[in-house]
Amino acid sequence: MRLPKSVQEIADVIGYHKALRLVRDLPPCGKRERRRNIYIPKPHNLKPDHQLVKLVGWDDAMALAEEHGGRAIQPAECRYVERAIIEDRRILDWYDLGYTAKEVAEKLGITEKWASAVIDAREMHEAGSDIEVIAHSVKISPLTLGYILRIDIGGDQGPVKPRGQRRPPKPQLPLEL
Repeated sequence: MRLPKSVQEIADVIGYHKALRLVRDLPPCGKRERRRNIYIPKPHNLKPDHQLVKLVGWDDAMALAEEHGGRAIQPAECRYVERAIIEDRRILDWYDLGYTAKEVAEKLGITEKWASAVIDAREMHEAGSDIEVIAHSVKISPLTLGYILRIDIGGDQGPVKPRGQRRPPKPQLPLEL
C-alpha cells in the first residue's frame, strides 16, 4: 500500500513496516506536536550513536544514508493510515458479525454516516466498481479507501484533493542595468 511521499521514500529503502515504525518513534520537533524531523547523515558521517541508528538499526540506517545522505526529512505522521487500519477496519469486522451500520456506529462511537460509507465502499469494491467511482460515491479519499479495503490503489494518490490546476510560472526577465 502507498504511503505519503515523504514516508514512501523511506519505505522504498527500508520497507513499509520499518518506515511506519520509524515515523511513529520520531519525537515531535518544534512548536507543532505533529511535526517530525530527522537528519540523515552521509554514509561516512554515520556514527553508531546517531539517532537514526538507535531507531532503525545500523544496516537500515546505512541504507538510508547511502540513498538520502545529507538530507533532513520531515516525514508525515501517517495518522490517517493508523485510523484506516485500526479503527475503520473494525467497522467491517462488526458488520461481518451481523450488526447493522447503526449498531456498529453505536458500538464504536462513530457516526452512522461514516459506518455506512465504509460498508458501502467495501460492497461497491466487491461488486467490481472502480476505486475512483467508489471514492466519489462515498466521499472518502482513494488513498484512505486503499488502506481500509486493503488494496493497492497505485498512482500518485495523496490524502488531500488537489485544489485545481497550478498556475503556469511567470517568465523571469533578466535584470540588466
